[in-house]
Amino acid sequence: MRSDYINNNSSVSDVMAKYQVIASAITLSADDSGKVFGIDQDSGAYEITLPLASTAGAGWSVTFINVDVGANAVTIANNTAEDTIVGFTSGGDGNAGSSAESAVDEIVFISGSALGDKVDLFCDGALFFASAVAHDVAHITIS
Repeated sequence: MRSDYINNNSSVSDVMAKYQVIASAITLSADDSGKVFGIDQDSGAYEITLPLASTAGAGWSVTFINVDVGANAVTIANNTAEDTIVGFTSGGDGNAGSSAESAVDEIVFISGSALGDKVDLFCDGALFFASAVAHDVAHITIS
């Protein structure tokens, strides 16, 4: 049975992603790696603070998905001691997205972002690499 569980083609698995809805300010830690975070925009404007890149470590990764649309901006910010976010946004609307090729401070799910708008973050121990996908490219900004 154990070999069936490990086999990629076995269809036997009960492993699920770690999931947590965020509705207020929070500081993430190295232990949060691998989590999928639901963004609740309806509960108010707040900030999600990333751990220091060196503390997160190489291989740290998380995903943020807007699961509750509202009129509040939600900011994902690096620790104030560093500027470590690099990445881009793309949208289903076909317009040009925002991009940061040198390290910046934050990613924002703007007021009115849509259900399913998403940001993936991956850390190499020095930088957080972001790729954001939204229904409308203006729903998520990197700056």
